[in-house]
Amino acid sequence: MKRTNGVITVAVLGWAVFVLGLWTAFHGLIAAQDRDRRANPHIAPTPPLSPDREKAALHVPPGFEVQLVAAEPGIHKPMNLAFDECGRLWVTDTVEYPFPAPPDRKPRDTVKILEDTDGDGRADRITTFADGLNIPIGVLPLPRRRDQAGDAAIVFSIPNIYLLEDTDGDGKADRRQVLYGSFGHRDTHGLVNSFTWGFDGWVYACHGFANTSTVRAAHGPATITMNSGNTFRFRTDGSDIEQYTWGQVNPFGLSLTPRGDLFSADCHSRPVMMLLRGGYYQSFGKPHDGLGFAPEICRHDHGSTAIAGIVYYAADAFPPEFRNNIFVGNVVTNRINRDRLQQVGSTLHAMLQPDFVVSDDPWFRPVDLELGPDGAIYVADFYNRIIGHYEVSLTHPGRDRERGRIWRIVYKGSKPSEAMPNLRTADVEELLARLHDPNLTVRMLATNQLVIRGGDEVIRRVRSVFAEPPSPDAQVHALWILERLKALSLGDLQRVLADRSARSAVVRVHAIRVLGERRSWSDRERNLVL
Repeated sequence: MKRTNGVITVAVLGWAVFVLGLWTAFHGLIAAQDRDRRANPHIAPTPPLSPDREKAALHVPPGFEVQLVAAEPGIHKPMNLAFDECGRLWVTDTVEYPFPAPPDRKPRDTVKILEDTDGDGRADRITTFADGLNIPIGVLPLPRRRDQAGDAAIVFSIPNIYLLEDTDGDGKADRRQVLYGSFGHRDTHGLVNSFTWGFDGWVYACHGFANTSTVRAAHGPATITMNSGNTFRFRTDGSDIEQYTWGQVNPFGLSLTPRGDLFSADCHSRPVMMLLRGGYYQSFGKPHDGLGFAPEICRHDHGSTAIAGIVYYAADAFPPEFRNNIFVGNVVTNRINRDRLQQVGSTLHAMLQPDFVVSDDPWFRPVDLELGPDGAIYVADFYNRIIGHYEVSLTHPGRDRERGRIWRIVYKGSKPSEAMPNLRTADVEELLARLHDPNLTVRMLATNQLVIRGGDEVIRRVRSVFAEPPSPDAQVHALWILERLKALSLGDLQRVLADRSARSAVVRVHAIRVLGERRSWSDRERNLVL
């Protein structure tokens, strides 16, 4: 009996020591995490909230409302958003970040298509278009003709820009082709991002911090080498790639205005950067090209070194004071900041305005902003305890890999925007009508659809836009459609440049931009520019 009691006593003491060790370790971990949070504001001190509770923590100006589009488990970590001509929302979705999948394991990241089939703003159908991707960021659905079976998109996934196609119409990409590569990926928060259509048919994109990339076109001789922050542009068929600007630190986010000005968001330089073709921008000690750095239009930093996502509001669903505004995601302060563009002579200035979204939830991480065809602003929320890449160890156990949300911000006081029809199945007259739409996203989608249709009938009908009562927006897009179809005549250019009214100034700007894209000028074209 004494022997049995001794064994029991030893067992109990051993179990007590084990439990005490666990208790000590647990409280040590909690204490370490508390010290970590106090020492590093980039680590949220609170637990995650459900989508409904997070929504209640998002504060917007009077008259606006935040609505949930999608959340886990339907999506995980959204990075970039883009709309297609059918009105569907595409999203790059990651669980791998911040470490790329190793070569011996299939990557787990995806591109998904979100559809709102009942018009309530919430995605009720989520389809995985492509899987097996490795930290995909940039995404751009391509316009398709009615006779094409399935969808197609251009997607960045380490280490290339790919064309992904669904050739049999089953909703999933079954063909993958390298268009441009390869891109450096030593730093995964400085990867290729923010594919943005230009009026000219080029796709504009950002190349992020710390990586060096020598990139070749798959179907042409073009090669460029970029180091750290830059922007570039490429053709969707893999035929050509060009560097567009030099410098910045880590550009993440691009947005175009109706005048054709291109803006980026940048982390360590300025939140709002207006990009001039061929311009050099300040970075970490890098020189300019001898002409000096391109001008900065923003003199404040919104209190953050981590700006991600930018959108210029080019629609009429928001009140006038929110138009001609630029919105940027601030993942450190858990806000969406707002600036108003003010023109002084030929120069734009970003004038600080009250924040657009303020969150009580420090997990709110807005990494991409897009203007929807409905006039709402869509927000990719990377929802995470940790957002810092250098500020917090990449191996920190607090990094979340499962939760993510997409929000839309609507103005309740405006009349509901007319639903955009499926432009893929629309006839030419409907597409031409959409060139007059007040929403730039809709006009650009209609423009691309008319370009891929092409043909004499499209050219004739697009040219008729110039004979109609002046509609500057429609004439701008008509100019570029004809130019992209190699059908823009000298007479077309003379007609729009001869109109000296203030209303048509934006059309004259684009006429000169058209000529600026041409490799050489005839004497008559040169005289038009002069």
